[in-house]
Amino acid sequence: MRVRKKKNLTWLILLAFITSWGSSCAVPQPPKPRVLLPAASYPNYQSIAGVTVAVIPFDPNRDLYSAPNDPNPRRPDFNWFTAGVCPTRLIFNNDGDVTFVVNPRQITCTDVRGVTYQPYGPREAGDAVVASEAFGAHVRGALAGALLGAALGAGLGAALGGIAGGGRWAGTGAAIGATAGGIEGLFLGSVASRAQMESNVRRLIFQKMLRTAKVGKGMFHEGLVYFPRVTITSVRVLLADAYSEDVLEMNIPVVMPLQTPLPEVRKEDTQTQGEQPNP
Repeated sequence: MRVRKKKNLTWLILLAFITSWGSSCAVPQPPKPRVLLPAASYPNYQSIAGVTVAVIPFDPNRDLYSAPNDPNPRRPDFNWFTAGVCPTRLIFNNDGDVTFVVNPRQITCTDVRGVTYQPYGPREAGDAVVASEAFGAHVRGALAGALLGAALGAGLGAALGGIAGGGRWAGTGAAIGATAGGIEGLFLGSVASRAQMESNVRRLIFQKMLRTAKVGKGMFHEGLVYFPRVTITSVRVLLADAYSEDVLEMNIPVVMPLQTPLPEVRKEDTQTQGEQPNP
């Protein structure tokens, strides 16, 4: 059985190089349209004085950038929560007459025990993730199960995961392979070493973090804050008036998603469930 796996892996690697060479001449794919949804479209939101703020905590079964009504959302390829960080997306819509300043330092969360936390800075968040055992396990599995997944996409990524990792990392291989095909979101992607994976983590954290900005009438702003791994019950946001000393305080109740990955539902299983038994 071990010999057969090695032979299969050899053929898949050869196929990967051939496909990678052929794809280098392919025509670039056009970008996918970005659908902009109002903050009030999301479950956890609050509106005060014309300002609406939505809070989307990390969900291992749904990418942070998936539409809230998407029945088949993309799944993250890495569980950030088990790595000690809860990436949380905040969306701001200002339909009022006042220009407010969004400052990540004025955003906190409260957990089920009533303890309040400030978010990590980008360097702290990166350090917490790369020092975690969850990250080390993900790197080991990704390197074994997603070999050359970036070259061939989700299909071979899953196949290589099944062969090299005995099936355990097939899902990771598929996710990483698909990431290289242009999927946007909080995805680490395919790597050849731990150092590259660490670089991907820090790059993503910095790239997607919420930045200080003035949000005027009719404007939109969003980004991620990186709370510690706690069960969040509310998020407090202080918005300063850009041209006075007034401050708007918002306390958004939050229902945390289940932080346990659910089993993948295969297409054939869905079809089978929909079929009616013969009389």
